[in-house]
Amino acid sequence: MSLRFALACCALAAFASVPPALLIAEDVPVPQLVQGNLISPGSVPFHMSVAITERADPTEHVDLEFDWVSPSKWRRTITSQEFSQTLVVNGHKLSEQDSDDYFPVALQTLATVLVDPKPILDLWRPGDPLLTKANGASDETGRVCFSGTSKMCLMSRTGLTEVVGAPGHNLTFSDYRKFGGMRVARLIIFKVDQGDSVLARVTELKELKNADEKLFTVGNVTPGEKQLRSEIVSQDHLSQLALQPLEIIWPQVLDGQTEGETSYYVSIDRNGQVREIFPLSVAIERADDSARRQIMSWKFRPFLKDDVPVQAESILKLNFNTREYGPSEMLSDAEARKLASNVVEPNFPSGATSGSTCAIRIAVDSFGSVREQIAGECSPQLYPMCSQALGKWHFSPISQGGKSLPYRAEILFRVP
Repeated sequence: MSLRFALACCALAAFASVPPALLIAEDVPVPQLVQGNLISPGSVPFHMSVAITERADPTEHVDLEFDWVSPSKWRRTITSQEFSQTLVVNGHKLSEQDSDDYFPVALQTLATVLVDPKPILDLWRPGDPLLTKANGASDETGRVCFSGTSKMCLMSRTGLTEVVGAPGHNLTFSDYRKFGGMRVARLIIFKVDQGDSVLARVTELKELKNADEKLFTVGNVTPGEKQLRSEIVSQDHLSQLALQPLEIIWPQVLDGQTEGETSYYVSIDRNGQVREIFPLSVAIERADDSARRQIMSWKFRPFLKDDVPVQAESILKLNFNTREYGPSEMLSDAEARKLASNVVEPNFPSGATSGSTCAIRIAVDSFGSVREQIAGECSPQLYPMCSQALGKWHFSPISQGGKSLPYRAEILFRVP
């Protein structure tokens, strides 16, 4: 399915912790949103201004401007440090100027749903999160429940609030206001992961009267191969394009679940380089960073649509086994110290009992990064200073058969 986006609060944070299986639409064969389609034929011409920011870093600011007369006459500009675009459509002519060869997923998604929710609704699958007025999970008071019949509900401060959780495109629509005979969300949130979101706030939406024709002048027409487009591809298709095995060398977590399945949504640029990764279902958070670093290094042949390279997006479902790679047993203190550098010993207090020990267990991934540490047999009084010293150590992974492998180890500290 094509995603040609170029053409086409505190309470809400609690939804991030709700398992997708609990957010299932009930008796709604086709997902529906209150969000209106501003760019359908016959709609009121409009001017829209939008401020887009990251919740984690509000200083990163994107300005979006939309001037729309009809489906065949409109202009959109996106201005930011990361990516800027000027797109003009006038009849059969199209001009597209991009500052980069990659259109970030959050930006292209928000640029679409601000004026037309259908492309995202088309991505929704039964079982994905869907909390809308149509399926009874939300209402005009701002009450949002985990399903149409659930008594587990939250209240939104911005009135009617709706959630669509299509894979890789988890969106919240709120602060609905009337315009042109429909209702349009003035705040749309794109959830990146559990800790970050991108917020689009409509700062101005007004009828466009006596539009300046110069806005819609198309000078040089941009050929199709120069236009940024995105396509959804299957994991099997993506695997066929891979230039290396799609293999993750999972870190050896110290405890808890060691096997299972995890999934990510990946976006690949027109040159076959992975540019973005969004977690969909991560069973072991401690292994997540290492897995993402490895996926970001993967290379692919460009995905072609009509013989033209386009961006590709796909769901990756991966089985993990944190005991598959590296030694099956934990390394001893002596073995681990041979792999360590910048070794700093703790500064024990003068009253510490000579000969007492503190053991700390660590998990080192295939990059040599310590993914976690827990106390073994260690006095609570000694652990803080030993852990602080260990935090300054550097480790190397184990090399075997041309691969860097993870391991677990127990480091032993002894009071002189």
